[in-house]
Amino acid sequence: MRHCAIILAALVFVACSTSAVVSKPTEEEARAYSAAAVTLSDFSMEIVAHYQSTHTSVPEDFDAGKFFAVLEDIYRDKARIRSIKDNYHVSVRPLDGGYSVMLCDPRTERKIMEDFSCTLTKVDVMSWESDVPVPCVFENDWKKYCEH
Repeated sequence: MRHCAIILAALVFVACSTSAVVSKPTEEEARAYSAAAVTLSDFSMEIVAHYQSTHTSVPEDFDAGKFFAVLEDIYRDKARIRSIKDNYHVSVRPLDGGYSVMLCDPRTERKIMEDFSCTLTKVDVMSWESDVPVPCVFENDWKKYCEH
C-alpha cells in the first residue's frame, strides 16, 4: 500500500510539473506570441536605426535595462513596450556591435523567442512553435541566423 502511494504521488508530481512545459501553446497564446514577434521586429528596426544614426554600435554592456531605456526614448508606442515588459521575462545581450533579445515565459521559464537584430523583418528563433520545450538560455550558435 505504501509503495502504491509513493508511485501515485510521483506520477501526480511528474504530470503536474511537465504538462505546462511540454504542451503546445493555446491558440490565444500563439496569437500573443505572434504579436510579440512583430513587436520585437519593430523594436529591432528602431534600435538599429537609432545606433546607425548616431554612428555608434550597441554598447558592450547592453542589457534589458538599457534596451528598454533606449526604447522609452525613441519608440512612440509606449503600450507595446509595457506589454513586452509585463508579459515576458526579457533578457538582452550585446553581439558583435548588435544585440539579441530573448523572451521567456515567466511561469515555466520556457524560451518563447530570440531575436538577433540582424534580420530586421522577422524574429530569428520562434521556440514557442516547437513541440520540445526550449530552456530560457541564449543561442550559442547565433551567427547561423545572421548569415544571408
